[in-house]
Amino acid sequence: MTELSYNIVRRPRRRTASIVIHPDNRIDVLAPVGISEARIAAWVSSKQLWIERKMLFNTHTRSQHQAKRYQQDEAFTLLGRDYALNLQPSTRRQVKLCGDSLICYTPAPDQRLAIQKQITGWYKQYAAAHLQQRVEHYAARTDTSPALVGIKNYRSRWGSCHIDGRIYFNWRIIIAPAHVSDYVVVHELCHLHQHNHSPAYWQKVASIMPDYREAQQWLKINGLSLDL
Repeated sequence: MTELSYNIVRRPRRRTASIVIHPDNRIDVLAPVGISEARIAAWVSSKQLWIERKMLFNTHTRSQHQAKRYQQDEAFTLLGRDYALNLQPSTRRQVKLCGDSLICYTPAPDQRLAIQKQITGWYKQYAAAHLQQRVEHYAARTDTSPALVGIKNYRSRWGSCHIDGRIYFNWRIIIAPAHVSDYVVVHELCHLHQHNHSPAYWQKVASIMPDYREAQQWLKINGLSLDL
C-alpha cells in the first residue's frame, strides 16, 4: 500500500480521533491532545483501505465534472436550475437572469477568461444577497442573530461559524438546489448555539429541517461538481 500523507490537527476538547478527507484529497486527522503520533499512524494505517476508496471516489467525481467553456447556450446552474448562457456584445458589463437565460453583456464575447471573471463575480454578488436573505429567514426560527454574514472562496468547506458570531459561506453553494443551500445556512446558524456536532446540535438542526440528511447526502455525492 502507498504511504498516506496527512495533517494532524489536535484539539483539546476532542476525546476521539477522526479522519477528514477533503474534496481535493487532502487528509486531516483530528485528534485529542494526548494521543501519540505513533498511535495515530497505526490507526490511520488500519483505515487505509477505506481512505483510498474515498480518495478514489473524489478523483472519479472530479473527472466527471467538465470545465466550463463560457460559450453561447452553455448551461449554468443556479439554485439547482439550469440557465442557458446568452452572450451579448456590449460596451458595458452586466450579467442578469431573464427567463431561462443567463445574459452576459460583455465587450469581449470571445474571451473566455474575461467572461469567466465577469460571471464568477456575478455569482458571488448573487450569493451574498441570497444567503443574507436566507439567514434572515432562518434566524428567527433558530433564535440566532449572527454578528456578520459574508461569503468566502472556500475550496473544502461550505461554511464556517466563528465564536464571535460571524458566519461565512462558500459562494458556490448557490449552485446547489435551494433546499441544499438552505441546509448549509441552518447548519451554520445552529453552530451559534452549539460549536460542535454533538447529538444536541443535530437535534437542533433536525428541529428546523427534519430532512437535512437528504441535503447532506446530496452534497456528499455532488459537492465536487459545484464550481464554474
